[in-house]
Amino acid sequence: MNRKEKALQLFSNRCNCSQAVFAAFRRAEVLDEASALRMATVFGGGVAGAGGGLCGAVSGALLALSMRYGMGGIEELANKTKSYELGRQFMAEFEKRMGSCRCESILGLCIGEPENLQKARELKLFETVCVDAVGTAADILEEMLNAEVS
Repeated sequence: MNRKEKALQLFSNRCNCSQAVFAAFRRAEVLDEASALRMATVFGGGVAGAGGGLCGAVSGALLALSMRYGMGGIEELANKTKSYELGRQFMAEFEKRMGSCRCESILGLCIGEPENLQKARELKLFETVCVDAVGTAADILEEMLNAEVS
């Protein structure tokens, strides 16, 4: 199973968008899946399920990029700049493909409001739009990671 398939499987098994992307793209030799799922939990649903913030698939992808390229101490200061650049690159590509990096804009409603959460469930937005967001985040991450290797 590739990383995109893993992200989609996790999402279909009731993980949120952030958990699914981060757990699938984490550095497994550094962080186990359960810890990755715990770390990314609060970033789902437009951050803390509030629906108005950054799409959780984007948050999970940024966590994965930071895990690979982020600053682990003052001696790695240049990594901070690199991770910011990669993060901006990811977000620009995600926005190009999905129309926005904000949960509310992608879904067309704010799921932090109970009536909108119910409406999103009725319209099956989590099974359609959010699946697309998770898959898109996975595609972009895979492309970026492959470009870094080559």
